[in-house]
Amino acid sequence: MKAKIIQVSVGCLIKDHQVLIGQRLARQSHAGEWEFPGGKIEAGETSIEALKREFVEETGLTTQGWKPLISYPWDHGNLQVQLHVFITQDFAGELHAHEGHQFEWCPINELQTRAMLVANKGIVNALQLPDRYMISGNFHDMDDALNRLKSALADGIKLVQLRAKTLEKDEFIKLAKLALPLCHGHGAKLILNAKPDWLDALPEADGLQLASTAIMSLTERPVPAHKWLGVSTHNPAEIAKALELDADFILISPVKETTSHPGEPGLGWEKFSLLAESIPVPVFALGGLNDRDRVISKNHGAQGIAAISGYWPQPI
Repeated sequence: MKAKIIQVSVGCLIKDHQVLIGQRLARQSHAGEWEFPGGKIEAGETSIEALKREFVEETGLTTQGWKPLISYPWDHGNLQVQLHVFITQDFAGELHAHEGHQFEWCPINELQTRAMLVANKGIVNALQLPDRYMISGNFHDMDDALNRLKSALADGIKLVQLRAKTLEKDEFIKLAKLALPLCHGHGAKLILNAKPDWLDALPEADGLQLASTAIMSLTERPVPAHKWLGVSTHNPAEIAKALELDADFILISPVKETTSHPGEPGLGWEKFSLLAESIPVPVFALGGLNDRDRVISKNHGAQGIAAISGYWPQPI
């Protein structure tokens, strides 16, 4: 008989670029590890009602304005749960550990240095990734590419995939070396859409993006743990392989019909949502989307959207 899945609400309470985390008690499994507050959704409760109750019981804080961040399953061996994770900055009251937990406000960019509960990896990643993922599109020459990148960064883009399939390795690395200080100067991450060994030539880059065609022959994660690994997928088999390679985030496409494949229908939001809810890391929606789809994507389980034409600036 299939085990019953326990529904759990988890909250990321944010204050001044910090998030509230609690340390598990000595009597609990994984004692001493850190996690985000939350608990089981009781009969008759909504996810947010359960979350508000848990925060009052565990921390003494009253909370409002919860928005969805990520939802995914986790197998604890003898226990299967579905984590429904929300985020807010709206709270009142004084922090009190009524149930004996130790709580701390941890800088979001330091979460990966903490001994976090492994089931919370997807939440840690979601907190550190923005909801707009720009993929570079066509450009005339290197100056044109850099000018378009500068425009996007000035518009607030914080996650950039450098994709330039027409460039040979040396030219690609040259462009990436010029793009990197621009991105980091704006607090943005630069992800290379390239072969894994190309990352060796630019160790300062933040990570690697792999196409679905590039992952099936791999048997282990192709980048170090401290680098981001994104994988583009289109179906459950590719998603499973991406997770086997310990991807930090996944792209699912096409959600809508695209100009590159006219006449081919996209997955649609309902199918996208079913896939996203089964994935324990952040998921970006891709394919025929623009910034107007960002809120819709989040309501269907996405971290946000990835786009070329939707974000890559056109020449002035």
